[in-house]
Amino acid sequence: MATAGMAGLLWAGRATAAAFAAGLAVAFAAFLAPADAVLLAPVFVALLFLVAGMGERSALKSITVLTPVIAVAAVGADLLRAWQAGTTLLLLRAEIVADAVSIATGAAGLDADSVFGLEGSALTDLMIDLWPADYFTTALVTATLAVGIAGWIATRSGRAVKRLPALAELDLSPHVLWAFIGGLLMLAASRVLGGATSWTFAVGMNLLIMVRLPLIAQGMGVAAALYRRVGLGRFARVAGYLLLLLVEAFAPVMSFLGLADFWVNFRKLPREDSDATGAHVIEDVE
Repeated sequence: MATAGMAGLLWAGRATAAAFAAGLAVAFAAFLAPADAVLLAPVFVALLFLVAGMGERSALKSITVLTPVIAVAAVGADLLRAWQAGTTLLLLRAEIVADAVSIATGAAGLDADSVFGLEGSALTDLMIDLWPADYFTTALVTATLAVGIAGWIATRSGRAVKRLPALAELDLSPHVLWAFIGGLLMLAASRVLGGATSWTFAVGMNLLIMVRLPLIAQGMGVAAALYRRVGLGRFARVAGYLLLLLVEAFAPVMSFLGLADFWVNFRKLPREDSDATGAHVIEDVE
């Protein structure tokens, strides 16, 4: 909603009003809960600059910039909440995780070992170690929604901006593979060096979880192109997307498909290191 309001004012030529509204929202948040102001201030500043530059900057680059801003701001807000509660972020996280595990298992009348295959303390430690991935995933989804909404508002306002590509044409930068490679290397180091280097396991798992969502998106792009090629209608395509997203068994399949697409280029999309033009995709759609 905040992005839609800012974008609407900016595309209407009222940049000052957009900045004033953002500042007023931050001030009101600071009055109610200072931690919320720590979260909103940098995010609103980034949004103002990114939305204003959507005519020259690609939507995917805007997401790349906005995601770490949201993640770091969220960490800062949680640090302030922990300090206000007289504790540390790590202890606050441990308390939240322990409560969540207790609620999840207590509702089913089971213990953590029977549900997750881990003892309660081990499960809590694992979830604490994977918290960075939670920040990143939440920030990535939020940034994608914000940039998508800003592009939609721009189109309705008659402005020419670089919107998010159609899912069938989505082709992420191969640089995301560095996170995948780094995660595998860290897990290998943890296996070789043993328990004394548990931090390598945590780093490796976080990297793999962080890169999972981009890989799934790349795989969904391949699936979307296939849906187009076989001539599925809009309702059938939406149902297919929901099936792939909601059924957990399809997540690793989509991740592997997205990973393979970086090398195979199933859709023959134009890339800097390829002579493919992607024309056959258009022809198939037509």
